[in-house]
Amino acid sequence: MAHLEIIETALRIFDELVVVVGFNPNKSSALFTPEERVAMLEASLSPEMRTCVRVTAYAGLTAPYAESLGACALVRGMRPYADADAEVALAFMNERLSPHLPTVLLVTGARNVWLSSTFVREAATLGRMVVPGAVPAPVEEALRRRFAPTDTDKLGT
Repeated sequence: MAHLEIIETALRIFDELVVVVGFNPNKSSALFTPEERVAMLEASLSPEMRTCVRVTAYAGLTAPYAESLGACALVRGMRPYADADAEVALAFMNERLSPHLPTVLLVTGARNVWLSSTFVREAATLGRMVVPGAVPAPVEEALRRRFAPTDTDKLGT
């Protein structure tokens, strides 16, 4: 839900967005493939958003990629209590990679400040649970399909 909040906020500033689903092809720990993540995000967009948001996956450095697309800025979302240092450091690094591409840091609202991908992933993988309101409906459905409880999950078996 926090990603959608950041997209909504960014659309108040920018006429159109390219949302980049970043991934590291050398890491195999992701719950979903980049293509699945793109599809889930596209399905989570409101009809109004779909007219001005394009979702793509990319495995390289985001700033040069954004520059190659003709972007005027990088938009990053952050939680005020947990992400500030890392996001500011990343903004400085991106400034070195693409000096003419500013980074706009958007702080998530109070309703989503507790969310983290780690929390969602661990609830699904360790507890086979999806916390209500933590993710959009298409993501919740995908998580429930992937982590449906089985007979072997019952205590005593």
